[in-house]
Amino acid sequence: MLLSTLPAPTIPPLMSFHLGKPILVMIVIAAVTGTAIALRSRERKRADLVLWVFADSHAKTYRGSGLPGEPPSLVEKFRKMHGLTVDIQLLSYRAENVRLVSMFMSDMKGPVVPDVVEIEIGQVGRFFRPPVNEVGLLPLNDFLKESGWMDRIVKTRFAPWSKEGVIFGVPHDVHPVTITYRDDLFREAGVDLSAAKTWYEFHEMCLRFRDYWRKRGFYHRHALELPVSDASYLLVMLLQRHINPIDDYGRIHLDNPKVAQTVAFYAQLVAGPRKIATQSPGVEGAASKDLNEGNICAYITPDWRVKTLKDYTETDPATGRKKLEGKMRMMPLPIFEPGDARTATWGGTMMGIPRTCPRPREAWKLIEYLYLSEDGLRARLRETNILPPVKDQWNEPEYQREDPYFGGQKVDRLFVELAHEIPARYVNPATTFAAMALSNVMDKARLHVESRGPEGLEERCRQWLKDAADDLDVRIRQASFEQ
Repeated sequence: MLLSTLPAPTIPPLMSFHLGKPILVMIVIAAVTGTAIALRSRERKRADLVLWVFADSHAKTYRGSGLPGEPPSLVEKFRKMHGLTVDIQLLSYRAENVRLVSMFMSDMKGPVVPDVVEIEIGQVGRFFRPPVNEVGLLPLNDFLKESGWMDRIVKTRFAPWSKEGVIFGVPHDVHPVTITYRDDLFREAGVDLSAAKTWYEFHEMCLRFRDYWRKRGFYHRHALELPVSDASYLLVMLLQRHINPIDDYGRIHLDNPKVAQTVAFYAQLVAGPRKIATQSPGVEGAASKDLNEGNICAYITPDWRVKTLKDYTETDPATGRKKLEGKMRMMPLPIFEPGDARTATWGGTMMGIPRTCPRPREAWKLIEYLYLSEDGLRARLRETNILPPVKDQWNEPEYQREDPYFGGQKVDRLFVELAHEIPARYVNPATTFAAMALSNVMDKARLHVESRGPEGLEERCRQWLKDAADDLDVRIRQASFEQ
């Protein structure tokens, strides 16, 4: 009875924090996880060499897939050969470029800086903005000469990775360009497309093809895939003519008379009464669908694109073979005039060494092994069909085989043959602006053809290109490193 009259005891609160329980919980979690990360970072020792890559296929080529029964990876073989561990770090395309620019501009040193980096051709120009002796990558001319690779690699393939004769990257590829086409549909129209040696002959043959199929109700069957204002395809034609919009010394070539000729010709392929091309949705699966259905019957194809087109081609469930097997053919690019190359180059990747790398010779050994060795070639062939830049590797049996998809044609051998003709492609910090200027002029040329026809087109193109060159010159001066 007495106990029941006593007041209940006061229970102190379990916690008291002036910002509230949720904030306190977050602080505790952050402290615990931060400690764990710090401890893990101490336990994880940095590899002897760190390589940054942006492509998943490259990462798999170097470090393997990790599947049971797989042979030792390239990095494991390299460790056994040289006693050096390698960490392959896969970064997103954008993250790698942003971080590298930041590191190079701040002259950063230490373990956070990779020892070797892969850079894509569309991004390398930004790293060439400083004067040659201040570029964030290490010049490789001496390494290439001492090792003998300078003479074994396609010389023009050093061009995208060079500034004023100084080489900053070793090429991963060559990427010669051809035309891949539906031979069965062209033959049915009475056209042997491979007989076209010039672009003008090619255009006439494609007009015959177009007219044949239109008479039979195929109004949406186009001879060639070309976008109306994407400069990538026009650049292929200009490279054939040994013209870069801007060279590695920053000289502008948009006002070269051959550029106006080429733009005017291109505009008549995609517009007006002599139109023979259309653009695809831009997704390779859709491009292959158009190829399967005969909507677009010829494509401009660097080596990397051929595998994608084949992979997406429909398979016949009855035979297990590709439905287009035997119906496809490949040919060199037609030319405009004697002296032009029958090919160009499209895309590319390099491997380079940051200037602040503390172990440049070891980093060079890694580049040699991954890019240029026989082991590197074998690993590459397992993942892709990309032609390597080392000329004596082109004699390998893998590049001499007949391809059933192309009716037994030795298409890899054709790529090898054309690789000897690869024109030099230069990449400059202003290359992107030049491509935008070309796209703008292309669009004006197309509208001119649609509204007025081809009369006076080339003259107008010359004026537009001169204006574009003058504007680009101003932009380059304003953005120069010394300003």
